[in-house]
Amino acid sequence: MNHGNNSRVAEFVLLGLSSSWELQYFFFMLFNFLYIIIVLGNLLIVLTVISEPALHIPMYIMLSNLSILDVFLATYATPKMIHDFLHEPKTISFEGCMAQIFLLHVFAGGEMVLLVAMAYDRYVAICKPLHYATIMNLCKCTGLIVGSWVIGVMHSLSQLAFTVNLPGNNSRVAEFVLLGLSSSWELQYFFFMLFNFLYIIIVLGNLLIVLTVISEPALHTPMYIMLSNLSILDVFLATYATPKMIHDFLHEPKTISFKGCMAQIFLLHVFAGGEMVLLVAMAYDRYVAICKPLHYATIMNLCKCTGLIVGSWVIGVMHSLSQLAFTVNLPFCGPNVVNSYYCDLTLVIKLACTDTYIPEVLMLLDSGLMGVASFLLLLASYTVILVTVQRHSSMDMTKARSTLTAHIIVVSLFFGPCIFIYAWPFSNFPVDKVLSVFSTVFTPILNPIIYTLRNKEVKLAMHKLKMRYVCSGLPSQLSLLRLDLLS
Repeated sequence: MNHGNNSRVAEFVLLGLSSSWELQYFFFMLFNFLYIIIVLGNLLIVLTVISEPALHIPMYIMLSNLSILDVFLATYATPKMIHDFLHEPKTISFEGCMAQIFLLHVFAGGEMVLLVAMAYDRYVAICKPLHYATIMNLCKCTGLIVGSWVIGVMHSLSQLAFTVNLPGNNSRVAEFVLLGLSSSWELQYFFFMLFNFLYIIIVLGNLLIVLTVISEPALHTPMYIMLSNLSILDVFLATYATPKMIHDFLHEPKTISFKGCMAQIFLLHVFAGGEMVLLVAMAYDRYVAICKPLHYATIMNLCKCTGLIVGSWVIGVMHSLSQLAFTVNLPFCGPNVVNSYYCDLTLVIKLACTDTYIPEVLMLLDSGLMGVASFLLLLASYTVILVTVQRHSSMDMTKARSTLTAHIIVVSLFFGPCIFIYAWPFSNFPVDKVLSVFSTVFTPILNPIIYTLRNKEVKLAMHKLKMRYVCSGLPSQLSLLRLDLLS
């Protein structure tokens, strides 16, 4: 077993601004006063913008968000500094130090981007005043604000990634051993061929759907835009672990590095969490289309569609970070054998050299509740849709029941294993790794079939795509062949 054995301090000593007690008392009074002014002043701006409808325009909405960032930027370290002026020793834990680094770069990075967005807003208002209302609409304003926060988080994560994994305070395993699906060489050869075939089908099938939606203007509607994003998520969900699994069928030992293992956990929860939220968004889209058809164009506009898609990715990332936060710093110093074909969070946590009750409870509250809540929302939306369609003709009812039954089957195959595995983290069953295959391999195959390939509009668009790029080339090829034969 390969170990990393490094020593890391548990806390840091902060020297502060001065070692003089007189100056520290002065600084205590000064920074207390300044901090109260910062918080009250900026919160007053936020409250003013919220309470005054005349200020509900991009300029002031961004200004209020700047005030929120300023409050956070003043809060991540200032209260600790004020406390330390009158206390000794001035120490901070390793985790607290990493949290300060993370928060500083989130808020500072977000404020940098937001200031650029505010400058762009002023540029449009002054240089293109006649087009201001069209260019700086609510959708773009929301996108710029959300973008500033997302860029801040991504920037901070990139800074923290190479800091938090510097030499640690535990003897930690450097790699994990994956037992795979079977120890039989005959079965492994069979699985190698099977999963190679399935993976190729997943990638080609889902990319075909994405290409079809992009190339056909008639499919540029919320329903098909979300379906294409579902296909992208399915490709990623099948790719985070399947190629490694296929490689391992014919290779020994089946090992993965510690960082590779954490990366698999992160990617799984990003894509699976994002897909859960996106499936709920798609069900909401169908609910509006069927139950409120006259208001569909107004409710499900491009702005809301974009927001739902971006939201699914953001929630997926946030969900994954919350899972990884309590996993990456666990002490892994002993067993390193994972009874699966990838790094399953439920199995990896149990390898930690400490009591894992709290991490398992956190996982239950996060992944378990997210899976159950999303599944119940989907079932509720499908039930409402069926009740609504039942009031229409029997033909509509039969078609809707057939479509929704297929949707429920796919959703159950995706959510069922997730709920089974993550809602009962305290026990592991031999069937767990078989159920994982349904979520990561079979569901990405079924999604294109159920959601799109059974759809007449998609099949028509695929036929057009075929005629445009495949059949259009045949006449020219035949002409060239005829000329060659004549010559």
